[in-house]
Parts: sequence; structure tokens; C-alpha cells
Amino acid sequence: EEVGIPQPSNGSKLVVTTRMLDVCRYLECREVKMPTLPEHDAWSLFLKKVGGDVLKNESLLPIAKSIVAQCAGLPLAIVTVASSMKGITNVHEWRNALNELTRSVRGVTGLDEKVLRQLQFSYDHLECERVQHCFLCCA
Repeated sequence: EEVGIPQPSNGSKLVVTTRMLDVCRYLECREVKMPTLPEHDAWSLFLKKVGGDVLKNESLLPIAKSIVAQCAGLPLAIVTVASSMKGITNVHEWRNALNELTRSVRGVTGLDEKVLRQLQFSYDHLECERVQHCFLCCA
């Protein structure tokens, strides 16, 4: 109730997704573990979201595969990063994206460094400062 999650009282259900088990324990939720995507499914999802042009450019393929690997099988990360790269054919921009995803970031307590890098990448690639500000307000 303190964070705006009411106790179900009218038969409705609330689904909470988190990578932190402590959140489930605190909310006294039923835990359902969701595995990450296998490599081939992660690649298929990435291609579906980024578009088939990636396959046409052989110099992008190894970079794209490395980017998918950085997403660690997390569907939301794959979709977000792929959407950011859709329509981009410049190899230097792809290399820059990979560098952004692999660079070291200051950690936040309880947050996996890979997840933080993906969030930072998504934030940095929002279309304008106003949208970034809206994201921060929602966060």
C-alpha cells in the first residue's frame, strides 16, 4: 500500500515483474521464475524488431550478434535495443551502440550491471530531452 500496490480485494490480480527476489518476498507474491531466452530465440526476436536489413549488411552481423549477447536473453532489453537500432545502417553507429552496452557503469544497489547498461542505453537513445525527462519522472 505504501508504494501504491493495493491488496487485492475485488477479485482482481496484480502481476509484478522484477529481477529482485526480495521484491516478491516483501509483497508476499507467488514467485514464478521466467528463464531468459535461448540464444537462437533472442536472435530471432532481435531480427524481428530491428528489421531484415541487418542480414543484408555482412559487416553488421558480428556487431549485431554481440549486441544481442549483451542483452543476455532478456526480451525487454532485446526489443528496446533493437528498436533503437532499427533503420540504422552505419557500421560506426552499430559499433558505438555495442561500446555503450559494454562500457562499465556505476552500479545501483541491487541492480545488475548489465540491466543498468541496457537501461542507460535506452534512456540515451530516447528521441529528445523532453522524453528523457518524462522517463525520469515516471521512474
